[in-house]
Amino acid sequence: MPKGRQNSAGCAIWSVGEGRSRRPCSPYSSRILAFAARRAAWYHAGRGGGPHQYARNEPMTNSADTNGAAYAAALHGAALADEGEAGRILMRGRDRAALLHRLSTNDIERLRPGAGARSVLTTPIGRIIDVLAVHALDDALLLATSPGQGGAVWAHLKKNIFFQDQVALEAAGRSHGQLALYGPAAAEALRQALGADIPSLPPHHNATLGFGGAQLIVAARPPIGGPSFTLYVPAEQLPAARAALLGAGALALDAATLEVLRVEAGYAASGRELSQEYIPLETGLHDAVSFSKGCYVGQEIIARMESRGRLAKRLMGLRLSAPASAPGKLDVGGKEAGDLTSAAVSPRFGPIALAYVRSAHADPGTRVGIAGGDVWGEVAELPFK
Repeated sequence: MPKGRQNSAGCAIWSVGEGRSRRPCSPYSSRILAFAARRAAWYHAGRGGGPHQYARNEPMTNSADTNGAAYAAALHGAALADEGEAGRILMRGRDRAALLHRLSTNDIERLRPGAGARSVLTTPIGRIIDVLAVHALDDALLLATSPGQGGAVWAHLKKNIFFQDQVALEAAGRSHGQLALYGPAAAEALRQALGADIPSLPPHHNATLGFGGAQLIVAARPPIGGPSFTLYVPAEQLPAARAALLGAGALALDAATLEVLRVEAGYAASGRELSQEYIPLETGLHDAVSFSKGCYVGQEIIARMESRGRLAKRLMGLRLSAPASAPGKLDVGGKEAGDLTSAAVSPRFGPIALAYVRSAHADPGTRVGIAGGDVWGEVAELPFK
C-alpha cells in the first residue's frame, strides 16, 4: 500500500500521483395583518434580532413589531430577503470535492453538477463550526456560509489545503449577491421575474438561468411558507433582479420579521444554535450528515452518538408563558436543564423560543423554567404548529 500523511481527522491523504408592476396581496392579507397587530400589541417587548450572525452573549429581545404584510406574504404569498451578510466561496480544482468531503459531515464526493446538500464543518471533537449550503456547478463547488461566517470558513478551508491538493478558493461575496425568496407563490414570482419556467429542484439542488444577459444560480432551500429559493446573482444585476422580483408580487422581508419566521420554523442560526458548544445531531441536522461515507474531521464522536442513540441534549421549541430574552439557561427543580438560545413573539403562536433541552426533559409537553425569572416554557416539537 502506498504511504501518505494523515489529516486532522486521522484519514490518509495521498499525493496527486496516487489516483484520485406590483400585484396586490391576496385577500388573506387583511385578516393576517389584523391578527398580527393584535398579537404585537399584547406582547410588546422590543425588537427582535435579524438574520445576521449573533455573538454568543449578544442580548436578543423579543420581536413585537413584526411587519404584518411581509409576515403574511412569507406564509401565503412571496417574500424577498437580502442575504448579503452570508459568505459565498467558490472552490475550484480537481480535488475540491475531496477536500470538503474530508472536512465536513456530508458525502460531497457524490454530488454531480446541479446537485447540492447541506454539510457541517466540524471540529475534531464533532462540534459545529458552520453549516454550509453546497451547490455543485459544472466546474466548481459554490459554498454559502451562515451570515458573518465567510471569513472564518475561508480561513478554515485555506489552512487545510495541503501542497498536493489541487484546490483553489475564490471569494464570491463581492462578485455575486444573494437573495432568499420564500412562500407558496415564490416559484411563480421567480418565473415572472425571469421569464422562464423554474425546474423542480430537490433541497439545495441548483439550476443556472439567464437574466438580463447574465447567468444567475437558483437553488432550492429549506422552506418557509412553501417551496423557497436562494438566488446567487452577479453583483451588477442584483438591483435589477431585486426590482423584478418585487415587481412580480414579492414583498420585501425585513430582518425582524424573518427572525420570527426562523424561530417558528426551528431553523438554527450562527452564534445561537450553531456554535462549537453543540454537535450536529443535537441540532437535528441529520440531513447534513452521512453515516456511510469515509472518515472526516469529527466523525468518531458523531458516529458514536448515532450508534448509541443517545444525545445529551436536543434542539426543541418552547411555548413560553411570557416573553423572554435569549440567551439564557433552563432549569428543572433547581437543576440546570439546558440552554435558551433564541426567543421571539410570534403573531400566530405568541411567545416562543428555541432551546437545547437536556434529553431527560426533552419530551413534548414537559415544563421547564427559565433561570432568573418567573417565565416557564412547555417543550414542543419543531417546527411550531
